[in-house]
Amino acid sequence: MRGQIRHGLSFALAFTVFARLASAQTPPAPSSLVQQEESARERWQKVAEIFEAMAVRPGASVADVGAGGGFLTVRLARAVGPTGRVTAVDVSSRALERLRVRLDQEGLTNVETVTGDVDNPHLAPESLDGAVIVNSYHEMTDYHAMLQHLRSALKPDGRLVIVEPISEKRRESSRDQQVGAHEIAVRFVEQEARAAGFRVQRLQDPFTTRSDVSEWLLVAVPDQLAVAQGAMCPVPAKTSAASPSPATDDEAAIANPDLRIAFDTFKTRRAENAIVVVDVRSEDEFLAGHIPGATWIPFSRLTEQLAQLRARGKPIVTYCS
Repeated sequence: MRGQIRHGLSFALAFTVFARLASAQTPPAPSSLVQQEESARERWQKVAEIFEAMAVRPGASVADVGAGGGFLTVRLARAVGPTGRVTAVDVSSRALERLRVRLDQEGLTNVETVTGDVDNPHLAPESLDGAVIVNSYHEMTDYHAMLQHLRSALKPDGRLVIVEPISEKRRESSRDQQVGAHEIAVRFVEQEARAAGFRVQRLQDPFTTRSDVSEWLLVAVPDQLAVAQGAMCPVPAKTSAASPSPATDDEAAIANPDLRIAFDTFKTRRAENAIVVVDVRSEDEFLAGHIPGATWIPFSRLTEQLAQLRARGKPIVTYCS
């Protein structure tokens, strides 16, 4: 009898120890509080409408750029289903590690995590049906290069959806002031997307509102005409110190990203007739509509026209959006 009792106690103890070990090795599932918070966010941020804007469907290949903890990633993974693919991109390896734990918890196997750079999401060319950036675009310091890489990663009919917050009190502030407050107005992003070779298909502002902050939504698609005719503003190639660029001083000045003018400054200087505006898009685009007073010069011929432009005695601003 005592032997049976001891055997029973030993079994119960062993079972308890095993259960505790198993619990320690298995990451805890998201708490009910986190689930409630995410459910509320899903409603106010209109995630279903964001996915509709992306044209998300079963079997699609999509990217969540600035994925963070994976709020959108896990929802995209379920939306595209087992035959689809989600690429979660973030510059933070720690954030991606937490995301991988969450994916394991939720049994999602159709997600690839990619550590991106500030200027490159490292996505394969023409591999995506859609890409989304939510509350992360304002953090991108090299946004022009990032947008061009995203355009290259999209299929010809792919869509880029950007959602960002902006408070009413800062709508007319400068870009730097807005970014310092972790927000950005759509007018800046619209210009930047066009400069990177996108065509704006849809713009909704406000898209959703919470307290005194609203969020806008922009849908952009690759502008095939701009890509084919080289009308988009180029990203200067990075060169190492061991391999200096053979570009002339004039060519380097044209391509220097530090010389880009803020949109508000552009409007003010143009109204004062204090700059020379040069439209470097295709001739068809120029004839279809352009800034009054702008001079049309294809980008490929801009360097040879610099002497004539400088003779006007004003700063030269190229326009490619």
